[in-house]
Amino acid sequence: MSLEAHIKPLSICQIMPPEIIESVSVTPIPSSYQKELGKNAYADNRGTQWLEWVVRAKSTNGAEGITIANRFMRQSTVEKLLAFLKSALLGRDVNDLLEISGGVVTGAGPSMNRWYRHNGWLSILAFDLVGKIRGVSAIDLLGGKKHDSVPAYDTTLYFQDFLNPEKSAQQVGDEAGQAVDDGWRAVKIKTGRGGRWMMPEAGMRRDVDVVLSVREAVGPDVKIYVDANFGYDHHLDLLDQFIREVTPANIFWFEEMITQDVNGYRAMREMLAMHGSKALLTCGEVDRAPISEIFQDLIDEDLIDGYQPDIVSHGYLGWMEIERQLKNTAVRSIPHNFGNGSFGTYASIVFGAASETYVSLEDERILPHFLTAQPEFSEGAYALPDGAGLGVDIDESGYAPHARHEFRVEA
Repeated sequence: MSLEAHIKPLSICQIMPPEIIESVSVTPIPSSYQKELGKNAYADNRGTQWLEWVVRAKSTNGAEGITIANRFMRQSTVEKLLAFLKSALLGRDVNDLLEISGGVVTGAGPSMNRWYRHNGWLSILAFDLVGKIRGVSAIDLLGGKKHDSVPAYDTTLYFQDFLNPEKSAQQVGDEAGQAVDDGWRAVKIKTGRGGRWMMPEAGMRRDVDVVLSVREAVGPDVKIYVDANFGYDHHLDLLDQFIREVTPANIFWFEEMITQDVNGYRAMREMLAMHGSKALLTCGEVDRAPISEIFQDLIDEDLIDGYQPDIVSHGYLGWMEIERQLKNTAVRSIPHNFGNGSFGTYASIVFGAASETYVSLEDERILPHFLTAQPEFSEGAYALPDGAGLGVDIDESGYAPHARHEFRVEA
């Protein structure tokens, strides 16, 4: 046996010098919508802003990974978040964040799974930072580009009729028409008005009027998604009537019309068949431990066509596992993204580019503020970023007004 046969080639991880995370920070930054958003079936007016809890981690040579910790901060404090980040990241070698084989991430790095398990948003920072250190796109780390662009839909058509009662359903139609003028080729309409804010039958009638108004406004070629946020719970008779009356409007999917339930979704399948609708049935944004039992039942019985846990909350490692479990099914990936602001748009573009079954990006159309320029948007789709990691960085001039609210810890 030759000498060469005894020499094992070094892996990339082995030959890369240590790159230590030297600081982590948290900064609350307001994200503004382009308009006021109204109610949905269960929640009062969304208003004009959300906070993005921006997390930054800088390494020895100045590389920086970013993410947002919105899910963590819904139930916790800045003090606890900083303590978590300090334990998970500070002083850690970037090479230990992810396991990589053949240039593709295969899982969490040594001892990192405990930090990602219930905080998937942290894994997106890992992909960003590792990608920037290695000079490769997070798309490549996810397995490589499957699409040349990522389609998106306008998700801002809430109960806008309540904000302008004089115009009623026409208000939603007008806003949908404006979205199309702005380049969108798919829109999502919030329905389920009878779940809380109107009497059930009156709410169903308004939902129908809104859908038909939107279809008239956007024309025949724009995709319409309908999301009831469980607003038809306990009213399958009204849901049947709603589906019958909007089927001529050619709905692309019906989302969360009722709370996840095998019998209820079987009844919806029968409604679609009866009324000749080809719409998909989608759900799953409320699944916090995907894929949990009830959603697995819906998948196994072929009762849903799209699955929707949040892209940032579950992160890239979480969604890679979801897609591994969905691989031998017909269920497509439609990650929820509402509430993730401008960062969520970048995170969704990157994941969508690498996902074979990805359908469309849920876009809040946040006004640009603290990140470098978004990829080009044209004809209802985003071009792919071409930089390392997520292909985006902090725009320091846009970030500067918020720096006074930054909380930082260093090694």
